Amino acid sequence: MSALISTPSVETHLETQAVLYPSLRYLVQLLPLDHRRVIKHVRNEVEQNPFLRSTTSSGNKETLVSDVLPDWYTPPAAELSLQEHLQGQISALNLSSRQQKALLYLIEWLSPSGYLEESPQVWAAGSGFSISELEGVIPDLQGLDPLGIGARSLQECLLLQLPNQPENLATLLVRDYLEEIAACVSNSTEAQCHREALLQKLRQTRSSLDSETLKSAIRQIQTLEPRPARNFSHSPAPIVTPDLKAEPHAGGWQVMLAYEVSRDFYLDEEAVAVLNRPHRKTKETQRLEVLLQKARSLLTALNQWQDNLLKVGEFLVARQQAFLSSRDALDLVPTPQQMVAQAVGLSNATISRIVRERYLLIGGQPSQIVPLQKLCTPARVGGHTPQQIQQFIQQLIQEESPAKPYSDDQLAQLIKLRFGLPIARRTVTKYRKMAGVDSSSRRKMPVGQGVRV
Repeated sequence: MSALISTPSVETHLETQAVLYPSLRYLVQLLPLDHRRVIKHVRNEVEQNPFLRSTTSSGNKETLVSDVLPDWYTPPAAELSLQEHLQGQISALNLSSRQQKALLYLIEWLSPSGYLEESPQVWAAGSGFSISELEGVIPDLQGLDPLGIGARSLQECLLLQLPNQPENLATLLVRDYLEEIAACVSNSTEAQCHREALLQKLRQTRSSLDSETLKSAIRQIQTLEPRPARNFSHSPAPIVTPDLKAEPHAGGWQVMLAYEVSRDFYLDEEAVAVLNRPHRKTKETQRLEVLLQKARSLLTALNQWQDNLLKVGEFLVARQQAFLSSRDALDLVPTPQQMVAQAVGLSNATISRIVRERYLLIGGQPSQIVPLQKLCTPARVGGHTPQQIQQFIQQLIQEESPAKPYSDDQLAQLIKLRFGLPIARRTVTKYRKMAGVDSSSRRKMPVGQGVRV
């Protein structure tokens, strides 16, 4: 009797596994994809599965046009992209397969000007590469053509284009006096005064330096390319389409799917009815039953993909209401991915897959498309974002006396008093550098040089 009771239990368990596993497998495949790639993926399945149908397969031209050319469509550039130019060079480098893959991944973070934007923590999130692996291939990237590619600041970009000689005058100027050079480049009387003041500073260590040598070094710097990717199209993702859109609603913002992919695909009930007719089972009917199960699993996964995306979008939009209204990064509320995962009941890995390479269309005038990952701002000191801390520092520096700029210790004390944020000096130094602000000794303006702008 016990054996007879246990058998149905085993059969039920096996049947449950057969139903659930394909859906989960399809969901894992769909999670990292934006809706354009999901549509392409499911259309491929439609071509191979007689039980799946697509609304666009009926020949409705209006549907096809609105799908292929939505309002926010950005046509790909015809010329060679920067990424294509770099990929050929990377394949010729003497690197391990892992390093080449890390380098190929890293070039997708290059800005249209050719700079590496964002932080190593952002690059590494959900990528499968560690921060140290990605930072380790930066020198290889910066050794590629065009010169200056992969820089993380204007100063680094220019230094990459100059001889690696610390005593070279142009190198010294870019490294230590970049802001002052900008005031010296014209032929105006004011520029001449700035050049003379810079010359006097340099003569403290280079007594024989003359005005013509200084001007020659500045002209050399002017020939450098501040935007090394200028002559290439920027198309790591030639078509950027949002998966979510946020619209003003009753004093706040409401989120919705930009495109409901699931409405385009459905089960062919006529084919299902034919299969369900009484007939003798053959290998062909068994094969068709497997395809029917796959079709149902894929549609289930497609709905789950949309539900998860919308669930994450609703949480982020509800949390970032101030940013959606102002479009100011300083209004972003710290929202690490772990917080999102706990709030919506998904794993950290799932959240990482959902927010990466996904975009939100913010309605209004003007409309704006932002990466969904931007709304997942990590918290830093005292619950403030890095942008907010940099803004505190810049605000205080704008108010300081040019003759007596604040030290990092003084900035730390002022931030505590003014903004109620206890912060260490070394933390101030870190964020001051991230904001591109010089140390107090370099910000100090010589007597008689006027007010710093």
